[in-house]
Amino acid sequence: MPKDRVRLLRRSFLDTLKDPEYVAEASKTSLTIGPVTGEEIEEIVSGLFKLDSAMVAKLKNVLVP
Repeated sequence: MPKDRVRLLRRSFLDTLKDPEYVAEASKTSLTIGPVTGEEIEEIVSGLFKLDSAMVAKLKNVLVP
C-alpha cells in the first residue's frame, strides 16, 4: 500500500477517535480510549524484531503456557 494511503488511514483513524459522537458512544460502554499513533505502533513492532534470542526465550517462557 502506498505510503500516502497509509498516512491517510492513520490520520483518519486518529480523527475518528477524537470525534465527539464516537467518544460519547464509547463512554456509554465504559471503554477507555487511549489512541496510539501508527508511527508509535510501527516503532514498537520493529523493536520486537530486534530482541536478542535470550530475551525471546525468556518471554516465551512467560507468555506461552
